Amino acid sequence: MASLPLILVVGGDELALRVTEELCATQGHRVALMWNHDPELAKQIERLGAQFLGFPPNDFDALRAAGVSEAASIMTLSDDDRLNLQVALKARDLNPNIRVVLRQFNRQLGRKIAQNLPDCSVVSLSGHAAATFAACAIDRSVFYAVQFPDLDGPLVAFARRTASTFGASLGQTIAQLEATHDIRVVGYNGIDSFIPGIIPRPDDELVIFGEIKTLEKLVPQREVKAESKPFAETSAEWRRNALLSMRRIDPIIRSILITVVALVAVFTVYYSFALHKNAVVSLYFVLTTMTSTGYGDITPLDAGPFPMLLANGMMIIGVAFTGIFIAFMTERITRAQYVATRGVRKIRDKGHIIVCGTGQVGTRVIDYLIDLQQKVVVVDPDPDPTIVDRVRNRDFALLTGDATREEVLAMCNLANAHSLVALTGNDTANLEVALGARVLNPDLSVVMRVQDETFAGLIEHQFTLDRTFSTSQLSAPGFAGLSRFPGTRGRIGYGDETYNVGERLQGEVPQPPPAQDCIPLCVWRAGALVLIDDFEQMKPYDRLLFLVPLSQFKMKPAEPKEAEMEPAVTG
Repeated sequence: MASLPLILVVGGDELALRVTEELCATQGHRVALMWNHDPELAKQIERLGAQFLGFPPNDFDALRAAGVSEAASIMTLSDDDRLNLQVALKARDLNPNIRVVLRQFNRQLGRKIAQNLPDCSVVSLSGHAAATFAACAIDRSVFYAVQFPDLDGPLVAFARRTASTFGASLGQTIAQLEATHDIRVVGYNGIDSFIPGIIPRPDDELVIFGEIKTLEKLVPQREVKAESKPFAETSAEWRRNALLSMRRIDPIIRSILITVVALVAVFTVYYSFALHKNAVVSLYFVLTTMTSTGYGDITPLDAGPFPMLLANGMMIIGVAFTGIFIAFMTERITRAQYVATRGVRKIRDKGHIIVCGTGQVGTRVIDYLIDLQQKVVVVDPDPDPTIVDRVRNRDFALLTGDATREEVLAMCNLANAHSLVALTGNDTANLEVALGARVLNPDLSVVMRVQDETFAGLIEHQFTLDRTFSTSQLSAPGFAGLSRFPGTRGRIGYGDETYNVGERLQGEVPQPPPAQDCIPLCVWRAGALVLIDDFEQMKPYDRLLFLVPLSQFKMKPAEPKEAEMEPAVTG
């Protein structure tokens, strides 16, 4: 046992625990988790079959005692980027040959670290999980997605579809479906080995792979019928809204407006007699005088001293009211601008995706959706200045409010929305948002984040939500694979098989992956994504994405000895 290589996990949250569980489920290494003394965490780790080391991780002596000098790899997975980097660098000082898997929120910094630190993989939990959340928000049949290549490439995804969703293409062979829709069919009714010439039946399940932009085109569009109302009802509603608008005006402003209208009416009547003009001409004179326009075509000079004095008073009153009007309009424009960036108002968009929560994962999801040119409405009770600045740049719409409140959800125009993603840091809040949205629109596609993996499965089963994911559930298998295999991008499952999603950079002479029964997906070539169905299609320096069936690496049960296979003799 002691001769097996050691994988050291540093962290004390759900991700570290889930990665440790993944590592313990595989063979060929020892696993130890290092974190500050925590009896409850120690019991959980020991139940998994790993060793718990209750040492402060950011300490040279503690790292030596943990066995870093002989360890094969170290995974620093705490939620503190600075601590992760410090521990990783200290481990590399103690063991120059140790493999490092480093968790960092800042993906750009992480990329530079990976480029400058040999044998190091840097991953972002939020960026890793956000890819799947964003893809599911666009296509509810997606069950896993990655950005390939990371940071630079498009979003690619795996989705489960029945053949009936291909509509007019139904009746084509699998190979024809792939060519027609620019996708890869990697699973057929739960298996990955099938004849491309098969013609799927409408109820057959296909696992398809491709760019999310391509998969989006295959999503059946939900028709939104415009609600038509009789003219009488529309007119009555318009009058009610006008009255409500008048009531909402500030009492002082309302009093001033009433006073101005009354004075204009009185002055018009008076000057129609004093100047011997009709009502229209008199109104024209009053308004040009009160606004200090003074065209000079009509004057009170021949009407006597009182009309002249009254005209002076009209000018003074007009200047005063004009100043008040300008101040009022300025305040309304400022308020409208505030409402547009941080306020609460009814959303008028159609086909939009509603994102509730702007934490680390929520921000990444918004970035992915904006890059995919989706209309996004963000709901957050207290958006940070970065979000507000992006709203000013018109990247997306913002509704400041608590999405757990029905009146806030009602303002999101759920009837015309494409989907809703609940990504706050509180599981019960996400559930409340998801269920509230479903009450307002039973057909709405809802995706939610739940920290606890078991809780996520129960929610999805009991409430029939489209997708419920735990961020650690999405990321932990990929993180665990990185401890031994640098190209690991994640893990998926369909049918009875589990597959590792791997990435491999080709050299001058392309070579298929060394494992057996690998399935090619695509290559990144000259700045473009190219789908392939055979490793022979690779070219020099392609970046390959592929699937590896993991059943070949599982320990097979020992066969019984010949004596044990013989039936027992009785009597």
